[in-house]
Amino acid sequence: MSNKLPRAVTADHILFNECIEAFRPSESSPFPTSIDPSHSYILTDFHLTNQWNLPECTVLPSKDISLSDFHSAFICKIKNPERSGIHNSHLYGIALTTIITFATGRLCKSPRDDTLSHMGELREKDYFELSLTHPVLVGGIGSVDTDISEGNLQEFEANIVDLISKLNKLPHKKYTTIMEAMRLIHLSHANKKDDFGLAYLLVISAIEAVSQHAIKRDKFKKKHLKETEWTSRAKLDEEFAELLQAYIDARSSKYLKERYVNFITTYAPQDRWESAVPHPQQAHVDRVKVHSNILNLDFITKQQWHEKYPSDLKPEEINEILFATYDHRSLFIHTGSQPPHEAPTSLNRFFQSKYIRKGDEYIEQLLPNYELLVGISRMSILNWIDTL
Repeated sequence: MSNKLPRAVTADHILFNECIEAFRPSESSPFPTSIDPSHSYILTDFHLTNQWNLPECTVLPSKDISLSDFHSAFICKIKNPERSGIHNSHLYGIALTTIITFATGRLCKSPRDDTLSHMGELREKDYFELSLTHPVLVGGIGSVDTDISEGNLQEFEANIVDLISKLNKLPHKKYTTIMEAMRLIHLSHANKKDDFGLAYLLVISAIEAVSQHAIKRDKFKKKHLKETEWTSRAKLDEEFAELLQAYIDARSSKYLKERYVNFITTYAPQDRWESAVPHPQQAHVDRVKVHSNILNLDFITKQQWHEKYPSDLKPEEINEILFATYDHRSLFIHTGSQPPHEAPTSLNRFFQSKYIRKGDEYIEQLLPNYELLVGISRMSILNWIDTL
């Protein structure tokens, strides 16, 4: 990243490099500092009932704004660190939303400018203006569960604190790499309702981006047994030398798909997937337990007869499924075709089943749910960070 001042006027556009630097400046960063209080705003998709005390910043409880019968906004004021300064203080908030979304799996957004960050107490119309950043569907089909239990909110805070602490310890170059990957996950959450294929692409791309740093290409590089012999012959035969060079060029792949799958199986092994993805009804069950005398609700979240869990599959089957996710991502990039999922959100915990015809028979194809891919991305990237 070049060491230059952020734009004087961000003009309602985000350059995420500026946000990365605003959150954790490099040693040679020219970011101005100020002794005046620095604030930003973030909008969550849930009620934040208590203050979060994060490293270097404080997230105040949300102010809930009812926009209609079906939409609300949840606005949190952020006390930025003093070094953030008062100019373009929203850049810090945008970076923080990326971290919170990655750590919690809940979409969090921030305004694209700092117009309201300089004001003291906001007026009612100011809150409504902020609400345009992230209106949340709170009623009807497809609505978001906005009432998070106190225990889960505390877990969210602990996960965010842990992640920020790890990011602050990394060399700045690796910190940047992780922030860029987490941004892809953040953008995936932000675009899932508008385009499932794009959201899917961004999760796969986030894993791939980190895998290129974690898994070396030479691990998959294969050399033909006769290549030494061919090299000797090429010294005597100019036409053969050209053919050999064409062969070498053709096989000099970066092995991106293989490194992507190997990164997952190394840093998010199959036997840990079930801990990474809560049951779709788990939040509902937790809430019922708090307000009801019903002691055993395991029948709601237990594995159903028709469901496949990761523990039901062989490692080679898992690898085949992961390779297919990469292929589906590539098809979306090159042809615009959506992944073969029939539901963007499934009641099955891990996989959707689709039957495809091969010859005279139909075979079952298992498609990992979006939530499983996000869980894998979070687990694998966090586990890799722990090795740095």
